[in-house]
Amino acid sequence: MDNSGREHPDDYGYYIQKLAKSVKYLADENLTAHKITFEQIKVLKFLQPYTQENPANQKDIEVMFELRRSSVTSILQNMERSGLVSRSGDAADGRIKRVWLTEKGRELNLSLRGYLEKLEKVIVSGMTEEEKASFKQLLKRSIQNVEMFMGRKGGC
Repeated sequence: MDNSGREHPDDYGYYIQKLAKSVKYLADENLTAHKITFEQIKVLKFLQPYTQENPANQKDIEVMFELRRSSVTSILQNMERSGLVSRSGDAADGRIKRVWLTEKGRELNLSLRGYLEKLEKVIVSGMTEEEKASFKQLLKRSIQNVEMFMGRKGGC
């Protein structure tokens, strides 16, 4: 039951959605002080190995996080305004956008390095190592099941 005294449906979708929303809320709540969102911290972490000399392709971010081009563009524009990333068109093909962390982005990424790991520890706290492995495997299988149902190939 929730705080309103009403019972929630006892179905998987409810629990999956509740977990996802709770994790996002917890993350965003704690990242507000750094003026960064949960999505942005994941992008920071992804961009860590890239430099101006060896930039990432914006398309790689779209694929990695399974986001639409417009969503990634919005995330990167906000990060660019905050001085965390730089972007440029590819010299050979202007449609391709290259992106890398600025010095400010690298510093913030270092200061928040353990945050995602800490958040994952919160999610699985109280679970044995066996339960953690089982939980991860069940999540992966569920994703694969849904992707197969949708007609998509791949999985985790």
